[in-house]
Amino acid sequence: MKRYLILLVAVFTVSSGTAFAQSAMTAATKLPPTLQREGVVNASPDEVWKLISVLDKVDEYNSEFVKSVEKEGDGYEAYRLVKMTDGTERGEDVTVFAKADKRICFRSEDSQYPVEYYVVNYYIEPSGKSKTKLRLECYFKVNKGAPKTKTFKAIGKELSTTLKGIQNYYNK
Repeated sequence: MKRYLILLVAVFTVSSGTAFAQSAMTAATKLPPTLQREGVVNASPDEVWKLISVLDKVDEYNSEFVKSVEKEGDGYEAYRLVKMTDGTERGEDVTVFAKADKRICFRSEDSQYPVEYYVVNYYIEPSGKSKTKLRLECYFKVNKGAPKTKTFKAIGKELSTTLKGIQNYYNK
């Protein structure tokens, strides 16, 4: 009887703890990006994916900012060193490489911008016949004491130029 009572108390304790833990869990919510740019590209989502997913082709569609690219690996966890036209360099890790979802994400630890972190997501979605909606979502936090407005403008310009470069790539 004593064993049965101990077992009953243990089962009750475990099930109560599990129920409490589950009730405390909530679904993760996506934070809004710090900056975002989106536009329509005159190419299919597959064509846009083929361009963006080749990690060392950035200078082909963003030559205003990018001079050259050196890459190590392909896909998830690949790394690329982006040499910018202003002489700075930015290392980028691929943190998401989802071919089926047409999504790629880059995270930089050494951005040329005065930020604590710098992450850019590319979302590729169909938008009519042979057209694609491309959305660039950027997450960053400006360092304390750094010029906030200037940093927002510079990053916004890079996002806009990247988007325009991809659009122009397919309008040749």
